Amino acid sequence: MVTSRAINLGLQLAALKSALPETQGTVRAGELRCTVVLQPTPASRHYTARLTYRHHRVPRVAIIDPPLALHPGATSLPHVYSNGDLCLYLPGQWKGSMLLVATILPWTSQWLLYYELWLITGHWMGSGHDHPADTGSLK
Repeated sequence: MVTSRAINLGLQLAALKSALPETQGTVRAGELRCTVVLQPTPASRHYTARLTYRHHRVPRVAIIDPPLALHPGATSLPHVYSNGDLCLYLPGQWKGSMLLVATILPWTSQWLLYYELWLITGHWMGSGHDHPADTGSLK
């Protein structure tokens, strides 16, 4: 079995900063932590996302600004884990040999687009699985 090696965290951060120069981040004690500003479409708001990643773990992404609102009538955000992290991919879909800038950032931007459409329509247009936090949300 051929196993791809995980990409060095410093290289991951450098690639993020190369694509989005305003990215703020550090690599300390084996953990990459950074904030990026994303705008899914030219008509969209700017969102500040916090990305945290350690080798042999999955990347975690949370939107820290602006606070995510609910669609009227919804009781929770769709495709968000109970800890507030976004659900961006199916289990096993992301590998440590992938660049965060080529996977996690576009997936986060796509999630934000689906979120903006959900705020308007009440229907989540992306794919994926429901989470316990999704129970009362509109589908």
